[in-house]
Order: sequence, then structure tokens, then C-alpha cells
Amino acid sequence: MLILLKQTMSKKVCFIINPVSGTGSWKGIEQDIMAYIDPSFRIVVYYTEYAGHAIELANDAAATCDVVVAVGGDGLMNEVARGIMGTKAALGIVPAGSGNALARHLHIPLTHKGAIECINKMHIVTIDTATMNDEDFFAVCGTGYDALVANKFAESTKRGFFTYLSLSVKNYFSYKPAEYDITVDGKTVREEAFLISIANSSQYGNNATIAPGASTKDGVLDVCILKPFSLLISPILAVRLFNKTLDNSPYMKVIRGKSISIKNANGNEPLCIHYDGEAAGTASEMHVEIAPMTLKVVVP
Repeated sequence: MLILLKQTMSKKVCFIINPVSGTGSWKGIEQDIMAYIDPSFRIVVYYTEYAGHAIELANDAAATCDVVVAVGGDGLMNEVARGIMGTKAALGIVPAGSGNALARHLHIPLTHKGAIECINKMHIVTIDTATMNDEDFFAVCGTGYDALVANKFAESTKRGFFTYLSLSVKNYFSYKPAEYDITVDGKTVREEAFLISIANSSQYGNNATIAPGASTKDGVLDVCILKPFSLLISPILAVRLFNKTLDNSPYMKVIRGKSISIKNANGNEPLCIHYDGEAAGTASEMHVEIAPMTLKVVVP
């Protein structure tokens, strides 16, 4: 569905909204656009109607728009960004999801007013992106426990941080870490891991910072290998996750590189995988590549 809100001869900005965003944080966005957007901008608004629709809408909008804005969570952000890659358009973000990982990493305001005013200033930078098994992602992908929880979260009828936290705790006791063969820029190591996250940006969302040293402008990915730990250690690791010091823990190993492959050391055992917080099912192997300076984004 297309709604034309304003029409002038200046910058053209397209807002793409996911009307079934689990948190409902997008509600009221039309009124807030009218209230806070630069009055000289030409504005159009689309609502997605099915999974993957935002990719099509964004790709079409990129032909005529200066900025294409994702109003939703990390899943919608991923689709909109995929839709505009390789075009002249820049990505804008109005965070309205459960985690808002890339938005938080880029310090984009979490309120409608703040995010729209950020777009008004049109401060555009170019950042790295990455692919996992030829699928584009922009924040974090991975395998292991976080991927398991992402898949459980996708099956849940409830959204939000506390649902994710509940699933994380519930599944901890039955989860068994595995051994992985991890190849980074041609060098292979075998590691037992609770999870492996490959980070372009620093966090999962909700300020849960898995890769404090990650940058979207350095041309490399942070491979974060969290080793198995006891239940007694888990509160300490949780605190480190949220105070951005997990990389200093003896349970965390970080390897940086441009090309990463991961497979289960136990033969053909499939990997449970995710990217940008979205469940991605299973795969026999992960192949991850950095794509330096490939996405334009509006930031503060």
C-alpha cells in the first residue's frame, strides 16, 4: 500500500513500515513524519504485505529516492538494506523492533522524533556489509546457542526483550556446546564453543554487545568464539555482555578477518544459523565474507 504524505521538489524520502512488527513501536509514525520531517522533503510511505516485500519496495524506491527508511526491527532493516544495495539511495532507520542492533551501533535515536530529525540532517556515511552463504547481513550472524535462541524466538508468538531473555534461560540447560573447525583468511583452528558470532557491528541488540571492538568501517569481521562455561560463571558473562567488556573475558576469543568458513568438527552435523537476529534454519557450513564500504546510511 502506498500513501503520499507530502510532495515538494526537494529531497525524496521513502518510509517502509512493517505493520506487524512485534513490538508495535511503529504505531503513530505517519503523524510523527508529518510533525517532524523537513517540510521541503517529498515523502512517500509504503506498508509491507508479506515476508520479503520490503526488498522489492526498497529496490523500486531506490530508483527515485535519496533515502529509503526502514521503520521496524532488524529483520526489516535487513530487507530494506538489501533492496537498496548497489543503488544511489541511502538507508535510513527508524528503530521499531525488539533489538535494533545496527541502529544502536550507529547511535541512531530510538524515538520516532529523534530518528526522523536525524534523517532531516542528511548526514550520510558509507559502511561495510557482509554475506553469509551469499545472504547479505549488516550487524551479526552466527551459529551455536544464539542461533538456537533466534530460531526459538522466531517460533514464539510473543516478541520483545523479555521473551528473548526467557528463551535464553530456558534453553541453556539442555544445550550442548560443540567443536567447530573455523577458517579465517586461510588459517584453520578447532575450537569448542558455546556460540560463534561473526560481527560487522558490535551488538545483538538491546545493548547486548557481543563484539565491543567491531567497526562497520574497518574492512574486517570480528569472529567471536565464546567458550563453554558453567552456570556459576553465566551472571559474570551477562554483566560483561551488557557493559561492553565481554572481549576481555578469558571465555571469549576474538579473531579478525575478511573471509571466514565454519563447519561442525563432527562430520556432517548441521549448523543452526542466524543473521541480523533472524532465524536462518540450518546449513552444513557457513561461508562469511566482508564487503567493504557497500552501504550508504544516514547517521547522527
